[in-house]
Amino acid sequence: MTDTDAEVAGLALEMIESNLRAGTLTISRETVPTCRACGHMTGTGGHPCNACGSTDALDRTGLYLVAEVAEDRPVLDRSDIHASHRQQPKHLQNIASNVAERLILSRTRDHGIDLSPLGLDGLVLDPRAGIHAAVLAAARRHEADTAVMTITENAANHIAAHGQHFREHNGIRLQYALHGHLPYDHTASLQPLYEAYRATQAVKDGFEAWFLPLFSLRTKAVTRPDQLPALFKHYMRAHLGKPVALDEAAFEAVQRAASAGDTEWITNKQALANVMAAREIARAATVEI
Repeated sequence: MTDTDAEVAGLALEMIESNLRAGTLTISRETVPTCRACGHMTGTGGHPCNACGSTDALDRTGLYLVAEVAEDRPVLDRSDIHASHRQQPKHLQNIASNVAERLILSRTRDHGIDLSPLGLDGLVLDPRAGIHAAVLAAARRHEADTAVMTITENAANHIAAHGQHFREHNGIRLQYALHGHLPYDHTASLQPLYEAYRATQAVKDGFEAWFLPLFSLRTKAVTRPDQLPALFKHYMRAHLGKPVALDEAAFEAVQRAASAGDTEWITNKQALANVMAAREIARAATVEI
């Protein structure tokens, strides 16, 4: 789903109208830097226009959608982060609060959630807010009460303030799950190791497309290329140690850990092996259906 889907746009307008009634969002007359050549909103400091590259700007006054940063709670608190108590990113929570008290949430862009129903012709919702509406729309489609957005710490810092009033609506809550960067450009270096273990394509796909993203949730930082061989060996030990019958109690323990944002099970061979067994059972059931 994207923020240009009708389902997402409809939900975003619902949320905006709800926030307007609550007073956390307002439509007010503001003066903003605007490109003289194309009319696109620009930043301060003489940077080239993102739309046309011109550096000729002027101040233009008009109606814009504005968010008031909540005074009774931080931009990010523990309830906004999907992580266990030990893994709470205190540094991110501190730096995310370093924002202006008022944020303009309407932008001049070629695409996005059209704000003309609110009388803001030619403006769309800032994508940093719109992406939250997209996640909540997906959660609503799946009848979930919690949606977890996987995101890097830098990106979370970039969008948290703009999404503060778009993280909860009609009983659905959005949280952030922080992940690190993966060295996908270096996975080709594992080919000799793949051959030594006689890894099938399914095993390789499981490692690269399933396990490595999980591991990035565990580390939250950059995974170095020289870590890949050890990670593949851990994955293979779990793969070779998969139980024939699922240990229901162990699997439920992993489910509770995942729900609480605890990622330690990912580096536990027995827990990982049991989850692999559960995945195979689920795939087999899908095929039968």
